[in-house]
Amino acid sequence: MDPKQILAPIKERWQALPRSRQVLFAAAAAGLLTTVIYLAVLIAQPAYAPLFTGLEPKQAGKIAEELKNMKIPYRLEDEGKTIAVPEGQVYNTRIQLASKGMLADSGAGLELFDRQKFGVTDFEQQVNYQRALQEELRRTITSLDEVEQARVHLVLPRESLFLDNQVEPSASIALKLKGELKPEQVKGIMDLVVGSVQGMKPENVHIIDMEGNVLSDNLALADERARLARLSMEQYQVRRQYEKELETRIQQMLTRILGPNKAVAMVTADMDFDQRQVTTTTVQPGQTLSQQTITESGSGTGISGVPGTPSSQPGSTVPALTGGNSQYQKQQTITNYQLGSQQQTLVAAPGTLRRLSVAVVLNGNYSAPQLQQVQDMVSAAVGLQQNRGDQINVSAMPFDTSYLDQFRQETAQPPTMLASLKKYWPVAAGAAGLLMGLLLLILFIRRRRRRAYELEAVEEMPETPVVTGHVPAPEETPAQPGRAQQIRDIAREKPAQVAEILKVWLKE
Repeated sequence: MDPKQILAPIKERWQALPRSRQVLFAAAAAGLLTTVIYLAVLIAQPAYAPLFTGLEPKQAGKIAEELKNMKIPYRLEDEGKTIAVPEGQVYNTRIQLASKGMLADSGAGLELFDRQKFGVTDFEQQVNYQRALQEELRRTITSLDEVEQARVHLVLPRESLFLDNQVEPSASIALKLKGELKPEQVKGIMDLVVGSVQGMKPENVHIIDMEGNVLSDNLALADERARLARLSMEQYQVRRQYEKELETRIQQMLTRILGPNKAVAMVTADMDFDQRQVTTTTVQPGQTLSQQTITESGSGTGISGVPGTPSSQPGSTVPALTGGNSQYQKQQTITNYQLGSQQQTLVAAPGTLRRLSVAVVLNGNYSAPQLQQVQDMVSAAVGLQQNRGDQINVSAMPFDTSYLDQFRQETAQPPTMLASLKKYWPVAAGAAGLLMGLLLLILFIRRRRRRAYELEAVEEMPETPVVTGHVPAPEETPAQPGRAQQIRDIAREKPAQVAEILKVWLKE
């Protein structure tokens, strides 16, 4: 068939259309063609999936350059922080980039020691260990959801043989956060660093964010406040337990003597929780270290005296020794002792009692000798010491028992109500019996009415003749009145009989 013959009718119809419709159809056809082409291109284009996210501009540039060299199509998303590649090439591309060291996590951790070189000095080995440890800590910290990036700087001093030259290690961590870190998370980062670096102490770990806020100081302050609050609570509990123990002892003693609810005792203890250390040094007589004795002796003749004496000095008035030889003797002893000392260190345990105050109130009127006896007994029971500043006060006055009396009356009210119920139980039993009788009567009347209605329905039911041949159509039966209406009709027609039936039922 000739194509011209097929297109001729279409051309005639097209020319017969108005100019406006021709333009409309042409625009619709162009739009349809454009949509089809766009959908075809979109379907043919491969789906892209994120290769790396959260990249820095420098890292993104290196990875994009490498992807160009590898001739792998890619797209930049999220303002250049995310690189997407075709979905089928994501894992293969990651492996290739990882083998070339182009991953976003470009720092080298413990894999630095996988490629050892000959001739490495101790200093280079120490530096490599520090770099690897910093990178491993950074990777662990950035695994938190709230941390976007982290920088870890460690100061690892070299070990020294001299104790005075040893320096404690320290760490500084800078965090770029996505959200707010909780105090327990900051504590976790500190514990991570303390557990990873030998000799690291928590106070030497400093954590800041990109806004310059020191997160570790806030944590230290919170820990110190918590520690002080916990210490204060523990001290309060110790003091209160000691006071309760003394109060219980006094109360038990007075209850055995005066009876229950006859005395009230309160104790206030002033305790010292400061820890003191006292060092005492006592000098004691020691042993003899050395002893030196010098002895001088001599003799002489003439008028002169003993050398060194007044008679031997020029112009001396002491008469000279005459007539024979003179002798002298001199002895000097020097003794060195080693003094002994005894040093005693006494550490006072926290929680010592500084002062005790006791107050006892007796219920009723007591004489002064009786109050003095009670005071002496209580003082002996709690170990009161006047020289320590302890004080005790024993007084007597009537207790206010109105509240206790009211409580006893309220608790005694239920037995009274129970007694009143027991008093009227015959009336309640009679009322219950009467109610039960009325219920039974109503049930009996309903049963008799039902039987009477059934008997009347059976008697009035016409016999159905048996007819062979043509069966006439059944006539419409008028609606039967309800039972209540039937009973009313019977009572209206036969009031005397109904009255007799009710009398018989009541007698039964």
